[in-house]
Amino acid sequence: MATAASDLPSGQYYRDLNEYIDTLERAGKLQRVTRPIDKDTQMHPLVRLQFRGLEEKDRKAWLFENITDAKGRTYDMPLVLCAMAGSSDIYALGLQCTVEEIPRRWDHAQAHPIAPVIVGTGPVHEQILRGDDLKERCLSRLPIPISTPGFDNAPYTTASHWISKDPDTGLHNVGNYRGMVKAEDRIGVYPASPGYGMRRHIEMWRERGHDRMPAAIVIGVPPAISYAAVTRLPNDVCEYDVAGGLAGQAIELTQCVSHDLLVPAQAQIVVEGFVPTNIQEMEGPFGEFPGYMAARDYSWFMEVTAITMRNKPIYQAFLSQFPPSESSKIRGIGWTAACFDYLKAAGFECVQEVHFPETSGSFGVCLVRIRREKDDDATRILDHLSKKFVGKLAIVVDEDVDIHDPNAIYWALSYAMQPHRDVRVVDIPLMALDPSIAPPGANRGLTGEKPRMSGLLIDATRDWPYPPVSLPAKEFMDGAIALWQELGLPELKLRKPWFGYNLGSWSADEAEEAALAARGDYYVTGEKQRGERRKLD
Repeated sequence: MATAASDLPSGQYYRDLNEYIDTLERAGKLQRVTRPIDKDTQMHPLVRLQFRGLEEKDRKAWLFENITDAKGRTYDMPLVLCAMAGSSDIYALGLQCTVEEIPRRWDHAQAHPIAPVIVGTGPVHEQILRGDDLKERCLSRLPIPISTPGFDNAPYTTASHWISKDPDTGLHNVGNYRGMVKAEDRIGVYPASPGYGMRRHIEMWRERGHDRMPAAIVIGVPPAISYAAVTRLPNDVCEYDVAGGLAGQAIELTQCVSHDLLVPAQAQIVVEGFVPTNIQEMEGPFGEFPGYMAARDYSWFMEVTAITMRNKPIYQAFLSQFPPSESSKIRGIGWTAACFDYLKAAGFECVQEVHFPETSGSFGVCLVRIRREKDDDATRILDHLSKKFVGKLAIVVDEDVDIHDPNAIYWALSYAMQPHRDVRVVDIPLMALDPSIAPPGANRGLTGEKPRMSGLLIDATRDWPYPPVSLPAKEFMDGAIALWQELGLPELKLRKPWFGYNLGSWSADEAEEAALAARGDYYVTGEKQRGERRKLD
């Protein structure tokens, strides 16, 4: 997985979270708050307002510098929220590119991953707390906020990148999972997807007779690591490698002090410990990305053995819960890139674009735009998606349909498909955070028999040549735009389609009649139709 330090590629990517925060501030994308803010009751509600009351372009990252809690305690470290994906503009800053360049950066990173390098130590080991250092205060040293005040049952880590490794190969997984603070030295974890990431590792360690698994929580990293951690990558791909590809340089890793897991040397904070593989306890409820409180359920936990951190660490959190949110933005961009790569790797060159709408939590709906080359392209794409990437509803549309515009999707669903012919219901991989799979209190698949989860596959591509789109032809709309501007009317933000175009079923005769009409010679057509009269019986 790792290479020698001498092989480190040159580059100017953010060395740490501190450098990135400076960039956000220079770009006008950082809101500093210096007055006291209660992390348990005020912080998340305050930042939530920008997602419910501002346009996306106006959202910012927030840096809280004077933090208190419900018991009046103060904290000696600031907290940054929405720094990774408060908006598409913020996400692009994290990759040092424009919003339009994000897909290409992801494509390149997956095609050209860069293995990490191992270093002896790093800033994350400037403070090493273990043993007696943690007897009185352990997790309460960290300003872990309550995300959904009034409903969450504890503070939860949210920008918490859990590190685990395959017991056979040693391949590391970096996955983002919530962490419920249960005690000074105990924190829950909820890896919801069977067969993936940390949950797969826990099950592997248990199957091999290990009663505990080493784990670590990494908090506060350069954006590339967060972007990789949130994305569902194949089990045989290490997120550190993809993060290196996104950054354009290798990620520096150092070994934990409690075990041999490798963590980013430039991180702000690392919480180390061991996860019992054969014990679970209740976890939740917690406000989750589908827009509902995740039900209380049995899950795993980690017993903390050490906390390492910088001398002046910055705590980082994600704003998740109801979409749109920071988590829906970061997930949507990463999952879009991973799904596009997944389809291209399977040979579907007809795929033009993939999109996971934020209102679905960037999970529940998968939209694919294709330039159909074979009659069964859409069917085969839907079959392939159902094995991994269908959250609940997968729709394939033609290349002229804007998959970012719900109205365009409604148009395709209404008139480009027939449910009896183009819709299928199939079983899909379980996602335990979906509240529709089982009522609260029922088994959600972390133990025992897994409940059934199904997906709807819709081929909304046109099955034969269609008549033209019923809008004026482009030459007339171009003229109308010039006239609109001449009249000094408000600036236009045109949505596709904004002009008519031929979809294959339009004869030369029909085109000629339209040309005659535009020249004012429509009586010619009327005379022709007089000669084509038919008499009804």
